[in-house]
Amino acid sequence: MCSPKDKSDNEEWSRMWASASFVGVLIVIGVPLWWKTTEVFRVSLPYEKINAFDSEAHYITTDLVVLANDDRTAVNVAEEIQKAFAQSDVIKLRVTKQIISETLRQTLDTVIDEQEALEEIAATFDQKHNTLYVVQRAPLLQDVWVGTERVVFFRDGKASSTLVSALDKWIYEPSVLQGARSESADAARQVRFPSSDYHVVLSVVNPKPHLMKVEFDAAEAVEDYIGSFVDELSELHNFTLKSQWLYLLDFDFQPRKVIDNTKVGYHYAIRHERLHLLLTKLEERAATHVSELPTVNLALYVTQCDMSPAYIYDTNNQKVESRVQAFMSPKWGGVVLGTPTVDECTEGIHRPKVTQIMGTFLAHLRKLIGITDKESIQNGNLEALRSVAPRRWEVDSLLRIRTLEQVTSAETSLKSLAKLLGEISNIVINEEVGASINIAVQNIQNAKNLMLCGRLLEAYRASQTAFIAAETAFMDPSLLALLYFPDDQKYAIYIPLFLPIMFPVILSLKNLILWFRGKLPKEKVD
Repeated sequence: MCSPKDKSDNEEWSRMWASASFVGVLIVIGVPLWWKTTEVFRVSLPYEKINAFDSEAHYITTDLVVLANDDRTAVNVAEEIQKAFAQSDVIKLRVTKQIISETLRQTLDTVIDEQEALEEIAATFDQKHNTLYVVQRAPLLQDVWVGTERVVFFRDGKASSTLVSALDKWIYEPSVLQGARSESADAARQVRFPSSDYHVVLSVVNPKPHLMKVEFDAAEAVEDYIGSFVDELSELHNFTLKSQWLYLLDFDFQPRKVIDNTKVGYHYAIRHERLHLLLTKLEERAATHVSELPTVNLALYVTQCDMSPAYIYDTNNQKVESRVQAFMSPKWGGVVLGTPTVDECTEGIHRPKVTQIMGTFLAHLRKLIGITDKESIQNGNLEALRSVAPRRWEVDSLLRIRTLEQVTSAETSLKSLAKLLGEISNIVINEEVGASINIAVQNIQNAKNLMLCGRLLEAYRASQTAFIAAETAFMDPSLLALLYFPDDQKYAIYIPLFLPIMFPVILSLKNLILWFRGKLPKEKVD
């Protein structure tokens, strides 16, 4: 029969082992389970590669072939070009020299029209992206002639300075490229739309259709002019083209009647400050936000006969002398004011001149996508456009701009995201976000290598993939999953929940330690 002391010891053993089991289950199972279920899932990211990005170090290699009648001219021209671009850190010229064959030289000296000379060059050399041919042609009337193809004609070795100016201000535009790779926007970047696909909408606005009928086939005009233009840019962007009619959208231009020496004897002045209010009015009714793509707005606003003829006055209060009264808003689009003539007002039918109006819209569209206006160069001739299509070397220029712009934008997005993820530890980084970031990092490196090799079209495609992947990662909604549950709220929930449980556990743990040491106080037995 057990003594009371043995019975007390057995009960003490049972009580201590029960406490030890409870503490063990809490520590061995409960704490790891709680830690695992409350941890923030974050895949590993290439932080070292992202932090090593340097946008100012990007540059593009381009090929330039000098074709001259003799070796001395070829060497002198090539050296002048290399010297002029030697200090540029955004574009590197890979210059090669060739002597024109006797047959080709005689042909170039014989043909009168430069377009025929271009055909001869095209038949002899393969004009591919990112390669420019600088060809000597003695019969030129100017020092330098630049056409629509990737060919520049120069007269002789004395035309080197003019040739360098044409390459710098017309063809390569290093200043614009520097702005494209910079994180801050320059003047050209403030005008053009960012790298993307575009939604182009032509709106014909007739404020009072009961007073004036407008005969204008908007759908056909978009297809014939805008469609033909954007087809040449299919390697760069995808364009969605639409047209629409807007009625009863009246706007008070607050015109001022000005007496002049014209046949009519007067005109109406529209202040430049009023035009931006017109954009706000158009935004309300144009329905241009039906697409996720950036919208390029082109609007033909038909003014009323009671303010015809109307002319825009610039910020200096000077009349804009132009056959087409129009204005452009950066990163929005362009507006043409269709002013009916006296005869049209009498007849009640306005027939806009399609060629002039669509030519103005194309000029706006060129600027909005990144084709800059070219300043005149003394003794240099820039051939006027003979069709709506952009020049071939302008397409190459856009490829360079967009490649640098997309790589820089992707790097900026990744650096900002990496900084944000480092500062806020409870942001979830799931597998999709991690994959997008890794794709962006890999394609940024590929684009940089391809730019270095001069493979422009492939570099653009890699930069586009990097840009899309970086934007996808940066805008992923899963990054915000736990941002509305910060640490202070966690403590506010966990402390009332676990504190009552932990008190007996801590006391039991204290008694267990004392018991194992044999220092547990003995209970008094009566």
